[in-house]
Amino acid sequence: MTTVRRFYLLLTCFLMGFAILGLELLGFRLYGPVYGYSSYVAGTLIGVILAALSIGYVIGGRLADRAPRPPVLYRLLVIAGLLLVAFCFVYRVLLDAFFIAFKSQFITGLIFVTVVVFGPIMVLLSVTSPFIIRLVAVEDRVGTAAGTIYALSTVGSILGSFLTPFVLVPTIGAHMTLVIMTGIVLVVGVIGLVGLRRAWVIALLPLGLTPLSFPQQPENIVLQIQSPYSDLQVEQPGEGKPYVLAVNSWAWYSRGVAAGSVETGSYYDLFVLGPKLVPVREMAVLGMGAGTSVLQFQRLYGDRIHIDAVEIDPWVVKIAKDKRYFGVEEGPSVTIHTKDARPYLRTCEKKYDLVEIDMYQGGPLIPFYVTSVEFFQLVSDRMSDNGLAMTNVLALENDKLLVACVIKTLQEVFPSVYTLQTGSNYVLFAFKQETPLALVRRRIEAAGGGALAAIARRASGITTPEPYPGAHVFRDDDADVARITFDMVRRNAIRRLDKNR
Repeated sequence: MTTVRRFYLLLTCFLMGFAILGLELLGFRLYGPVYGYSSYVAGTLIGVILAALSIGYVIGGRLADRAPRPPVLYRLLVIAGLLLVAFCFVYRVLLDAFFIAFKSQFITGLIFVTVVVFGPIMVLLSVTSPFIIRLVAVEDRVGTAAGTIYALSTVGSILGSFLTPFVLVPTIGAHMTLVIMTGIVLVVGVIGLVGLRRAWVIALLPLGLTPLSFPQQPENIVLQIQSPYSDLQVEQPGEGKPYVLAVNSWAWYSRGVAAGSVETGSYYDLFVLGPKLVPVREMAVLGMGAGTSVLQFQRLYGDRIHIDAVEIDPWVVKIAKDKRYFGVEEGPSVTIHTKDARPYLRTCEKKYDLVEIDMYQGGPLIPFYVTSVEFFQLVSDRMSDNGLAMTNVLALENDKLLVACVIKTLQEVFPSVYTLQTGSNYVLFAFKQETPLALVRRRIEAAGGGALAAIARRASGITTPEPYPGAHVFRDDDADVARITFDMVRRNAIRRLDKNR
């Protein structure tokens, strides 16, 4: 074996290690818009990919013993590259199709789509290490060859684990990162065959088609971006209507506020009643989105209230600040923090009179760590003595288990907790001091003048939560938020299927 051939085999091992880990991490980002980010998604991706790698190792070892020739390996890598080219075009369709087909069996659909999408590709890529060990071991001792190959593959995987989420996806987006991974696999395979079967160079041609796989922008979408966290779309529903921000493929995430108005017609409006229930000078908005609440509070209360708006996604912050769409402005009354909410609370030293909590991931999923007793205790610790926390919780078609669990968790920390339903959402009011419901209702009625009149009428149904079967307290170590949410989505899907029969 020539020195050049040996070097290229070792380089192949390194790059395939990079591609395998990079694609695995990219899978979490690609699944997010459809399946969300949860332990179910993580467990399925990791489990299926590990199974595929195991199968590939066995196949690679046996194939290498039968035909220990480099062209055999590189043909398999070219096939993997061609599958990745196809993957660039169809992954969105496949994910949506499996989600719709298995709406009532969420986990089953998740497993099946992962087997279809990642199984064959990972089997082919994992053939690399045992095959190259067999080729290199002709000249080296088997132990030395195996150690060298696995070390190189692992170093490539380490690079992939850092470069993919920290550099590639934030800089060029998830889809372009997938194109780069595809190019690495396809080019490595083709170069390994050049000089042996030059006709394989034609395999490079499909790589030139991958730019066509980029999503087309619909007519009513004025901006479309893949951020490190989500797929973002800014849409103008109609001529002259306020813009809306959609995150992933679930629902609207933020709504613009029409000129001269403070109402949006959604649950956001109820948050503006907070200063009518407790005195407010300092306020935290955990989950700013595109700034719906910030705009409403600025119009209603001006500089009388200072807002610390916390949003994890830097691209969402940019969209919120863009004067063409939402036009949120930082200044004396608004400070924007591009951070995750819980770490922000751990490090801030302020005391807030009002805390707004609305951190859904562009769909029904809310991170478990912002629903637990420990989180709400942290919120309470950052509140003034007479403070109020208001949080939004989703209940599809009045499926209230998630709401009931959040209420029970809040009651572990706050002495007075009340609930108000608005469509498929519940807004929960948690007072740091014991506050009678009658007093809360009187204050809402007293707020019912001018711009707040209609909002106050909608809030008149605020009430004390009733016990709910199966409700339990969320804690950091056992908050089963994802399970409850997916069960809610499944039951909702079954109800819709029954209605359509």
